[in-house]
Amino acid sequence: MLNQAPVIERRPLEAPFGVEIVGANLTRELDDATRKAIHDAWIDAGILLFRDVRNDDMAQMRLSTIFGEMEPAATADLNDPVNQFMMTLAYDPQDPSGRPNPFYRVDGIDRAGWLGWHWDQSFMPTIVRGAVLRMTEPARTMGETGFIDAIQAYDRLSPQMQARIEGLEVVYEFNPDFCSGQFGFPKDIERLNIGATVKAGSHYDFPPVVHPLVITQRETGRKVLKLSPMHARYVPGMDKEESDALLTELAEHLGDPAHAYFHQWQENDMVVWDNWRIVHSANGVPLDCKRTARRTTIAGDYKVGRYLDPALDRDRQVKRLVD
Repeated sequence: MLNQAPVIERRPLEAPFGVEIVGANLTRELDDATRKAIHDAWIDAGILLFRDVRNDDMAQMRLSTIFGEMEPAATADLNDPVNQFMMTLAYDPQDPSGRPNPFYRVDGIDRAGWLGWHWDQSFMPTIVRGAVLRMTEPARTMGETGFIDAIQAYDRLSPQMQARIEGLEVVYEFNPDFCSGQFGFPKDIERLNIGATVKAGSHYDFPPVVHPLVITQRETGRKVLKLSPMHARYVPGMDKEESDALLTELAEHLGDPAHAYFHQWQENDMVVWDNWRIVHSANGVPLDCKRTARRTTIAGDYKVGRYLDPALDRDRQVKRLVD
């Protein structure tokens, strides 16, 4: 039997975007009116927060289908062997068999799981629509996830900059080392030579791709500053000096923490974000802190990305991690 309570409540987050959704019973199927209300809130606000979602993969997958079909993550080594649509993002200092994970020192703090501002899978021509992250075991300290609305970031640009970047593109290429060539990243970031690493000879099968610097949200006509500072390389047609200067300026503008929402995770929180509009970051956790989350990925394709090499089919099946 469908849940017949179509009314949900939106509670603003402590940010100029994003809402908490109250009144949706995710333990069973939702009726069409409630599903539409949740989807409409997502388009309006960019991120949705659900509190007190019990340890229930089915509830998470049920919510994910409101926004589109699920797909396995591009980094296939993270996907569950039994359920390819679920992935576990975990760090456990007591588990020596954990997934290879580089450690960084940022702002003088050694961290696991740190990630700078990005949108997911910018290094692929088809950009996933969104993601759902459920915190099953928050870190005892730190571990925040940051979110920034790239629609509002575009609106904050000067009219001159808006006109300058209209029609420009950016080349992206996967780079697992955040200390080399990442725009907008902390200047004091340092990679720590500890912990497991990807074995020598392994690489990711992600050829360079191209995406527009500005896109339009189809449902509303609002423009989006579609820059992912992580993995961005250069603007085609510009010399390196001009390209680097522009991407540095835009990355610093986009990643301004004054306009970010940093979510302080509680156990059983679940957050959904629109990956075509929202950039996010991970603050990481101290090296002695455990943290576990479950994630689903929502498929999508805004059909304007492409491989830099025109000979490559944009729908080619990537091998992801290649030994």
